[in-house]
Amino acid sequence: MEHPGEHSIELYVLRAPDGESEREWIESHLKECAGCSALVDAASSFYAELQVDILTLPAGVPSSSLSLAVTSRRAPAIFESPFREAPLSLVRSGGPVRRFVRAHPFVAGGGGLALLGCLVVLMLTFDLMPARDPRLSSVIENRNSSTLDAYNRQGVKLWSHPVPRLNEFMQIEEGTGRTLVQVADLNGDGMNEVITSLPLSGGDVEEDGEVLHVLNYDNTELLKIKPGETVMSRGRMYPDEFRIGGFSIGDFSGTGKMEIVVLMNHLHSPSIVSRYDAGGNRLGTYRHFGQLTLMGTKPIANGARRELVLYGGSDREEGDYAAVILGLDPSLITGDGESSFSGGFGLPHSAAERYYALVPPTEVAKAFRSHVQFSGAKAVSLQHEPGFRIAAKAWPDSVSIYYEYIFRADFSIVEVKSSNETKVLFDRLAAKGIVSGGFFDDYMKVVAAEVRYWDGHRWQSRPTPVPN
Repeated sequence: MEHPGEHSIELYVLRAPDGESEREWIESHLKECAGCSALVDAASSFYAELQVDILTLPAGVPSSSLSLAVTSRRAPAIFESPFREAPLSLVRSGGPVRRFVRAHPFVAGGGGLALLGCLVVLMLTFDLMPARDPRLSSVIENRNSSTLDAYNRQGVKLWSHPVPRLNEFMQIEEGTGRTLVQVADLNGDGMNEVITSLPLSGGDVEEDGEVLHVLNYDNTELLKIKPGETVMSRGRMYPDEFRIGGFSIGDFSGTGKMEIVVLMNHLHSPSIVSRYDAGGNRLGTYRHFGQLTLMGTKPIANGARRELVLYGGSDREEGDYAAVILGLDPSLITGDGESSFSGGFGLPHSAAERYYALVPPTEVAKAFRSHVQFSGAKAVSLQHEPGFRIAAKAWPDSVSIYYEYIFRADFSIVEVKSSNETKVLFDRLAAKGIVSGGFFDDYMKVVAAEVRYWDGHRWQSRPTPVPN
């Protein structure tokens, strides 16, 4: 991982114009690097203390020369360890000015304390000293401390919230690509909030992933959404045993107001996608019989529409699992509706269901009696055109089966890719005369052509939207 240098971090902390070109990259880096985040935190605290120290110097100093003389009595030797080798948080002796000189020997060495005085004047004149900005900008899931750490744009930590078993949840994120924490301005007041499905310690006792929390910039809980409920499907009752399988924040209706879409998965089969306004009021649901996973945190653009991509399994018939991919228009999740293919809740078909694709088992998977399941999905750019890719895996023996399906935003398939390990299994079948042709070219085209699309009544070989 590439890390910003000492000078870049100082410019970032001081909000200096020369550092603006790297600000966005540094902020992105801080979300992933706990070491640099701690360094920014320490540097920000140091400069804040320096400003206080400067502003609280004894009054009645008649001239700048006398003021510098007072400062010089507090200065240490100039040949000290540099900033990167002596973290500011560990330098405790003396005042902030002493720590500044110790951390920046080039200031004293380049012209004595007069340069330090000039630097102080410049900081005060141009307001480079960072005030504590309460506006939340980013959140880091801190594995070391098992906390959720919130930072402002200057990289100053605003608060930390303990999260039990955080490392386990981060492994889920890494394995599925599903995000458990997002930052957004929900109520439009210019202040970001933290939205998370992580179980937060304290308060009411809750089970993992049942509640969506909305935390303010000062770590107060603004909102708590518990989307689960008891549902009836196909003559059976499914108690309130739902877990959050993903969520998305955005202006889905184009009204300028933020909304929340939450995917809930039952312990057995039903999945429910619920849409809420910024106040936590439910606007509608989409219900599907079969476990689903939400791809990413944002809809992908499909012309004038924006659609959330979900993938997983359909259990339309008892014991009849099918790998499916859905495109839902979140703005059309109004009232209560169900899937046109995998329903059974006694509800009308939802107008939010725009695409419903079936990925059947491949010949290789069927020959080895292996059940291939989707293992992850991600939005991609296809020559400046939005799209997404979905990976499917299985392990029939020591050799794995792997396919990667690449789709355009309109759910038309671009190509299917595979792996050398899958080719090993293909070659075994080819030696027995079960399959033929080239693997990476001929066979991958056959696999791509097998994808089917539900038109509300039957399966089609070409991408077909589900009628509203």
